[in-house]
Amino acid sequence: MNREFIVNILFLLFINLLIKPFFIFGIDLTVQNRTGQEYGLYFALMNLTYLFQILNDFGIQSFNNRHISQHPQLLPKYFPNLLAIKILLSVVYILISLVLAWTMRYDSRALLLLLILLANQVLVQMIFFLRSNLSGLGHYRTDSVLSSLDKLLMLFTCGLLLWTYPAGRLFRIEYFALAQTIPLALTAAIAFGILRSKVKFRVRPTWADNWRSGIPTLIVLFRGSLPYALVVFLMFAYTRLDGVLLERFSGKAHAEVFAGAYRVLDACNMLGYLFASLLLPMFARLQKKPDLVKPLLSLSFRLIWAGSVALAMAICFAREDLLHLMMPRQASPYRWDTLGVLIWAFVPVSTTYIFSTLLTAHGKVAMMNRFFIAGIGLNVALNLLLIPYWQAFGSAIAAVATQGFIAASMVGLALHTFQWRPGMGSIAQVIGYVLFILLINILIVEKTSFIWYIKMALSAAACLPGLLLFKWVKWESIRQLRRGVY
Repeated sequence: MNREFIVNILFLLFINLLIKPFFIFGIDLTVQNRTGQEYGLYFALMNLTYLFQILNDFGIQSFNNRHISQHPQLLPKYFPNLLAIKILLSVVYILISLVLAWTMRYDSRALLLLLILLANQVLVQMIFFLRSNLSGLGHYRTDSVLSSLDKLLMLFTCGLLLWTYPAGRLFRIEYFALAQTIPLALTAAIAFGILRSKVKFRVRPTWADNWRSGIPTLIVLFRGSLPYALVVFLMFAYTRLDGVLLERFSGKAHAEVFAGAYRVLDACNMLGYLFASLLLPMFARLQKKPDLVKPLLSLSFRLIWAGSVALAMAICFAREDLLHLMMPRQASPYRWDTLGVLIWAFVPVSTTYIFSTLLTAHGKVAMMNRFFIAGIGLNVALNLLLIPYWQAFGSAIAAVATQGFIAASMVGLALHTFQWRPGMGSIAQVIGYVLFILLINILIVEKTSFIWYIKMALSAAACLPGLLLFKWVKWESIRQLRRGVY
């Protein structure tokens, strides 16, 4: 299983790193630079679409991925019912989100933009649902390709929009949102076609033929999905409230500053999400082989921890030059200081991805939800306390503190659940690795005369010798992997 994880995560990273950064830093960043403060409205409304993801997803993706991994023969029975439920809940999700925005006194133009973004979110979740069936069946490579197909298509639609839009005319952010809708719909159609070619199933739900016989199935699916739905809602709430609160209390200008820093964090978080999406079906399949769970968890945690610390530190040291490259006309100490703080949320977020995925695969979602609720309270309290004084910088502090609390909670819960005790040697390795990366960054930044992006690349690459130096990855393991034996 370790070898399977390594091979698939490398393929997944290759596919995503080949495509998604071009969209995030090529298309999305260009739109922000051309729209200015209007992007702050787009960012706030985008965060608003996440608040009711409990209805848009209802935990169906995680529930389905876990159960199909364990019982693939149930896909023809589950799929049509879950698909119908998703469509019905998506309609409710759109209506409730629009009503909330109306009560928050957004104008008609903002409501129209929100409607487009909500439709996009429905398509995104539909793609996730279809992919969860494929990964649950063990088609990891196909799932990896689909994970970036929408962004690849967006490079064409959004790139064409930016290229053909008349120079000198005000760029409307609504066009950017619409340019994402067609690629998402096309990706969903392709994913559905691939899944249909793998497994034959009916699209019409079983309960549509006979309500009485279908009700027990619906009850089972709702009960099974509800804990995962709460996980989705609570996780989106404590990660996305910052942008909404900042825009409401400080205005679009400060929300746009936070959005610029959050873009970099979002790009980094993609790595953690890729790990989680691949690990969930693997952990679920290993439920009956507990002796194999700990080695897979240890390997995945070491890799994501090493990468997240090195990348966060490299970005923190290079934040000023990075923002001058990204936003040459808007870069300022306010912006790069916000990024310098916010990027450290990447480390606890990555840790949370690994341990929460393990807990989810083993059905411990109820215990996780208690900490997520506490995280929401902490996030709101810190934002209300810090935004009036430090605006986006204060929201960055709140985000890092909240994510740190959640990560520590997930690690503690996993150790308690599985009765694991980290040794002093493991703790020393973690601390030693952080100090090693810090020393390498200081030496590279202060003692070399390379151009800044070379320094940043070298700083990020310091994780590789760090992995070997602290014996997190051994040479013998690499040789075994090359021989196809793990």
